[in-house]
Amino acid sequence: MNRSGLLLGLASLLIHASLSAQPPQSIIVGTVYNIFHDEFTSDEAFFRQVDRDVALMKASAITHVMVFPMSQWDPETRTLEWKRTDYLVKKFEDLQLKFVPLMLKEEQCGHYLPIWKFKEIAGLWDEYGLRNGNRNNRENVDFADPRVYPLVEAYFRAVIERYGKSPALSFYNIWNEPHYGSNAEHVLIRFREWLRQKYGSLPALRRAWGEAYTSWDEVSPFLNDNWDSSLPQIDWTMFRSDLNGILLGELTRSLRQYDSTHPVNANPVGTPWANFNSFGSYNIDDVPIAERNDIHGISYYPDIWERDHNLTPCPFWLHNLVFNTVRCSSGKKDYILTELYTNAQNGLALNGYLSKEFVSLLAWTALANDCKGLIYWKWLPFRRGRQSLGRGLCQVDGKLAPRGEAVRDLGMVMTEYGEILYHAHLRKPKAAILVDMAGLVKTLEQSTEPATTRFMFESNAGVFRALYEGGISVDVLRMDRHLDAEALKPYRIVYLPFQIVMRRDVAVILKDYVRQGGCVVADARTATLDELDVAYETSPGAGLDELFGAARPDWTAGKTSFNVSMSGREGQPAFSFEGRYFKDRLLPFGTVEVLGSFAGTDEPAVIRNRYGKGTAILSAVPLGATFYDRPEGRAKKVLLEFAREAGVVPDALFASRDGGFVNLKVHTLDNGYVVYLINDENRSKSGSLEVTVGERSIGSVKNILRSGKVSFVQKGGTIAIPLSVGPKQVMVFLVQF
Repeated sequence: MNRSGLLLGLASLLIHASLSAQPPQSIIVGTVYNIFHDEFTSDEAFFRQVDRDVALMKASAITHVMVFPMSQWDPETRTLEWKRTDYLVKKFEDLQLKFVPLMLKEEQCGHYLPIWKFKEIAGLWDEYGLRNGNRNNRENVDFADPRVYPLVEAYFRAVIERYGKSPALSFYNIWNEPHYGSNAEHVLIRFREWLRQKYGSLPALRRAWGEAYTSWDEVSPFLNDNWDSSLPQIDWTMFRSDLNGILLGELTRSLRQYDSTHPVNANPVGTPWANFNSFGSYNIDDVPIAERNDIHGISYYPDIWERDHNLTPCPFWLHNLVFNTVRCSSGKKDYILTELYTNAQNGLALNGYLSKEFVSLLAWTALANDCKGLIYWKWLPFRRGRQSLGRGLCQVDGKLAPRGEAVRDLGMVMTEYGEILYHAHLRKPKAAILVDMAGLVKTLEQSTEPATTRFMFESNAGVFRALYEGGISVDVLRMDRHLDAEALKPYRIVYLPFQIVMRRDVAVILKDYVRQGGCVVADARTATLDELDVAYETSPGAGLDELFGAARPDWTAGKTSFNVSMSGREGQPAFSFEGRYFKDRLLPFGTVEVLGSFAGTDEPAVIRNRYGKGTAILSAVPLGATFYDRPEGRAKKVLLEFAREAGVVPDALFASRDGGFVNLKVHTLDNGYVVYLINDENRSKSGSLEVTVGERSIGSVKNILRSGKVSFVQKGGTIAIPLSVGPKQVMVFLVQF
């Protein structure tokens, strides 16, 4: 073959590999099948169970089955046993189902590292026994230990060599629930290298940390105080999240030695921006994971909210916040709910029980937020162990539970419309929220008063909730993950909710963004610290005093509220709201416009500065935190007015005759739109759905959850659809040119 022919051949192989590695091109409806956790008296009994279960999966429109574990160890021969897995995979092939091998679950590693193999590694048994207080505690085995990792790789090889060419193989769940947290010496070596990459030199690290190190070997995250700097703890926390991404990359490289075509997926347990709790063993930043995933994913268990809120169900605006945040973490990649809970954790739990209508509402809410698949944990309830009688799309007798019927109904819709919904994507938002992980960790550090750890969560969530209830979609952008000027161009307004950390390079980008015509809305305490945990002498810092046209020389805080009076603009009446937590003192410059003042003192509370072609708005109180759990509407009104004035309007409106709210999301297609209408409240609503469609003529509108076309009226660039939506009902409209 000549050189050009060789190059064409290589190109063809690369194209083929790229096409093969694509995620499924239809909405995934799946379940986890961990049949190997149960005991069977014989292979024949196992086969009968598989025959029954997989046939019901097929009849229930399940398309994907995640298998956990993929194998068993024979304790007599000390070898992997494949007979039952072979039967299961052949059943998938025969029924044209797809399967997803679960390759690594860190805390349940006995499937690739049984006790006897763990003991064969010289010294490891005693070492881990001392570290964990339990010699047999394989839940905390350090799989990234250089002595252990070869066993993981050997397991990857064994599974892939046996099943990697199966036509039923869809993708790999390479690491289920990554939350690696070892403090071993090999991790500290990685940490020091991470610090070298960040700071470049030991003198730079010394200045940042306030520690008189003479060599890198002395650097440790385990310091006794943070008087000189918070950066040791901030860096350690951020490194631990990054390390999960690094390890995912290494696992993927190991897998790619044996299969270079099928996509990989890993699924952390949500994200700290949406889980509303501090960093712990299960709560990591999901962005480093998303950067190395082919298909991003999360495990989603909102019943945890009920445990902490007197069995009150998680509100649907919070579900939307989680899915929206993960969508933004995923970038241009697909994301799925790799694990979505199916019922209470166990038979004694008081929370987490799912109705058929809730399962449907939650699924369509995820899809409306651009989720491309749902894999339910799990098919059968637990029959033994600490989660006995918990979870399951089926009942204990193996028949579909009502929640399973809801998944079946969803799957039936996807049989006809799954490809269309997969290729539809959320219309690009015109509003963005900017966040910085260093600022989040900094707020969590102030733990002497528990309420202080909530400021940043509540501020971000409150802004999201206000925009969500105003029908405005929003992107979440990370200021600590290579934000550049190009990234801000699509947005007409960006919000900075309680962003106490402001990087100098980001400040330059923000000033240029406003100069070119954008709008920035910032909260109390914004830009008080730089990226090295040093307070700016001038606040807002990094030159943002020029952007906002004001200085912030001082502030007060308290558990009481601060009354803010907003002047009426553009013919609107004046109103007031109660600002929470902080009251900044603002000293405006020049021609800055005062939009609101503190009652009784007339001190500026909300100001607006014209800067270049755009505007910069600075609040002396946290607007999002004010609205977070006090939805009286007035702080929301402030946030929405700024969006409206910036030219941001909803893509769709529900003009309700009774003032009821519905969740609306508009997705774009090459030949039209998909419009999701979700009524998560327990009351009916009637009115008209109005969707912006541009000047092209609409040929048809169809509710894909019901048969028949829908009547509509097109006027200018909008179509109107008269409708009534029942309690907790979903409508999905396919609008075609």
